[in-house]
Amino acid sequence: MNPLSLPLINVNSAHCAMRVQQAIGTVPGLRPTRVDLPTHRALIADAASALDVREAVLRVRNAGYDVQTDQYTLNTTGITCAGCANKAGTILNGLRGVVSARVDHVTNTAEIEVVSGMLTFEDLLAALRPAGYGLVREAA
Repeated sequence: MNPLSLPLINVNSAHCAMRVQQAIGTVPGLRPTRVDLPTHRALIADAASALDVREAVLRVRNAGYDVQTDQYTLNTTGITCAGCANKAGTILNGLRGVVSARVDHVTNTAEIEVVSGMLTFEDLLAALRPAGYGLVREAA
């Protein structure tokens, strides 16, 4: 895993940057974080896990700021029951950069929030493919 960069929203002063840096610094296991104010990015020095990224986003939000994310609502394929939906959700939530993923077998949709720039549609699809699941770009 490589160090990561979280795109920040509403971090416009040195004080804001310090608060975000401190908030991310409370995530157990993450080493020093530096907020680059000119680019509005939190630069996390070590290789963070999917859970670390999710927790860092939550801590930034709890501090009153935000991380830029992309929201996807996608049709799913191959998901025929609640067990399939749970498995697909677990796979997606295990990806570094996924903030949240919810898969519904009744509507055959997946709602996925991803840190902007961390994962592509193809990354999401590639993670699900070995389990026999798929995603379609156009949601119903």
